[in-house]
Amino acid sequence: MYKNCNGFTFIEALVSLAVLLVITTTLLPLVTQIMVERHNVALKNEAEQLLYAEMNRDAQNDKIVAVGKVTYAIFWTELGNGMKKVCVRWNDEMNRTVERCGYVKK
Repeated sequence: MYKNCNGFTFIEALVSLAVLLVITTTLLPLVTQIMVERHNVALKNEAEQLLYAEMNRDAQNDKIVAVGKVTYAIFWTELGNGMKKVCVRWNDEMNRTVERCGYVKK
């Protein structure tokens, strides 16, 4: 009635395991990188909130702000003609120094 109904052979199981391992080893580093960059975007959003809050303040002095494990350095630069530049600098998850700046006329 049925011929050769023994299920998977050993070779088929090894091939499917090899394919699964190749897919896993290529996707795991990508998922890890995506998670790190997602956290870096959250750090950038926090820095931009600090930058905009500092731009709307009347007191214009340099300061260091610690939020969680990240330290943000906020500093002002006089450009002339009533223009000032405020920048926020921090280190991200990959230990890269990132800086965002904004300009204010006061």
